[in-house]
Amino acid sequence: MSIFGAKATALLLTLIVGTKQGAGVDFTLSRPKWKSSTSSVPCGVLRCEAGSPSFNGDNSRTIRNMTVFKTQTSGPGRISNGNSNPRDLTVLASVSPTQSKLDQVSDGRKVSGLLKDGQAKLRVELLKDADCSAEYICQVQEVDTDGKELVTLFRLLQPQDQNLDNIHETRLTSSICVRHLSLLQGLDVKLAVMEKTSERLETKLNSLETEFQDKIINLERSMQDKVSTNFQKMNDKLCQLESKLSAIDSDAIQQKVLTAIQSRVDVLFSKLLNASERTEKTLNGTATLVTSFSTNNTNFQNSIMDRYQILSDNVTTDVDDLLTRGRNLTRKIENNLIILKDDVDLRMQRLESSTNESVVKSLASLETMTSELNSSLIGNIEFVLVKLFMPQRCEKNTQFLNLPFKTPYPVIYKSESRGVDSPILCDTVTEGGGWIIIQRRSTGNVDFYRDWDTYKRGFGNLDTDFWLGNENIHIITSSGEYELRVELRYQGQSKFAVYDRFSLAGESDNYRISLGKYSGTAGNSLGGHNGQQFSTFDKDNDDNSGGSCAKTYTGAWWYKKCYDSNLNGKWQAGREKGLNWWGFTSGNSASFSEMKIRRVK
Repeated sequence: MSIFGAKATALLLTLIVGTKQGAGVDFTLSRPKWKSSTSSVPCGVLRCEAGSPSFNGDNSRTIRNMTVFKTQTSGPGRISNGNSNPRDLTVLASVSPTQSKLDQVSDGRKVSGLLKDGQAKLRVELLKDADCSAEYICQVQEVDTDGKELVTLFRLLQPQDQNLDNIHETRLTSSICVRHLSLLQGLDVKLAVMEKTSERLETKLNSLETEFQDKIINLERSMQDKVSTNFQKMNDKLCQLESKLSAIDSDAIQQKVLTAIQSRVDVLFSKLLNASERTEKTLNGTATLVTSFSTNNTNFQNSIMDRYQILSDNVTTDVDDLLTRGRNLTRKIENNLIILKDDVDLRMQRLESSTNESVVKSLASLETMTSELNSSLIGNIEFVLVKLFMPQRCEKNTQFLNLPFKTPYPVIYKSESRGVDSPILCDTVTEGGGWIIIQRRSTGNVDFYRDWDTYKRGFGNLDTDFWLGNENIHIITSSGEYELRVELRYQGQSKFAVYDRFSLAGESDNYRISLGKYSGTAGNSLGGHNGQQFSTFDKDNDDNSGGSCAKTYTGAWWYKKCYDSNLNGKWQAGREKGLNWWGFTSGNSASFSEMKIRRVK
């Protein structure tokens, strides 16, 4: 990239007599007080130095190159217009990562330079009087963390003086600092980044809008399909039921039963007829036999007649018994038919009632399913909107959209502090917001008389009472400088205490507390605990020789001998064992406490 490639819309000139000292850049031409006639003594020494951090005050930039040029177009007593042609420039010295150290003599000039640890220096000893009267440019090239270049030029001009050889003390001319080029280049880079960010955001919003519309259409289609399927199944079941009901006809059943009875009776009469025919044949045979023997034995004939009479009586008795049994069977079948009809009517009533109940339950289930789908859809949309527009970092003066479901205490699920996996609760309202809540006591539904490991991990519910965890607090406060704010409520009054510095050491130092300067209305009841280690009932780190303060006062705190404050004490407990802040509650238990921290650097 050419250092003269950009057009400047404005020219900023700073006139300083003697040397040019920019913001972090020293560009000077010094001459000896007395001019020497010896040619080996330099008539002047040209220096250009830039230090680290960046002379622009931006720690994200690194010096990559420094070059000193001599202009050819301007002679003694002439001032250029600031638009030198690159062909009119002569490179005197240059340092870069490929040539970080320089020490040589060239064209009557002794040149030395160094680029190391973000600092750049160039020194040129001028032996010729013409060189001491020329114009010079010092170019500083920087690169930021995104790889973008920033080039700054410093020009050193010589004044017109016709009697320069007759005076013994020489004063240097003013220098011109051309800074507009770097400012315009930085502005162009920022505008380009903003345009790309705006385009990505617009593309993402359009994609989300399309995705939402597709999901809504798919849900509507799915609901319609499920409703149609359920109604079709119900209709099929009702049709099957009507078919079965139509098939059940009491008159038809009675006719079928009577037909079966008639068939059975016909079979019985057929068997009786066959028996009568066999009996008649037997009687005929007997009569023939009697006739054949009648001539021989009358007594025998009489005996046969007696047997015939007995047999005839037996047959008559069997026929009567058979008829009686047939009539009894007919009456029994008629009774069974009556019972069967009543049972069919009862089953019909039950079936009709069950069908109505099933229809009601199906409709109720369908309404419940529709309501759940609507609730799920609304919940998903709300979750996506919260994820898009709610703050992702807990910082002071964070602005976010005025959504109908927004809360002044949003939950941030992914902390910016590496190693903190727990969600954090952010106060976006108090004093500009940006407060991370580390402790809250408001309902008393969480027991704070816990052991060391529990206080290390954290416990409770972000919606009510909780402790964020000593390890999480240590990781957060180790990432920068934080302040602490304590808010209390007692007997209807609210007060607060602020400490301009707050941090916790690691577990190896038992989470020792460090506090800064106090301000507020509740009294400095935590200042006396500054520098103390954290104690619980199973790990005593206090200075009390008379026993464990955590056990005595049923809490966990940075006890000394024993306390001026004890906000992790037992809820609503008396006898100095509750949520105490001596400067406000005087040994009594507060009804609300909240501890919160905010990054200041």
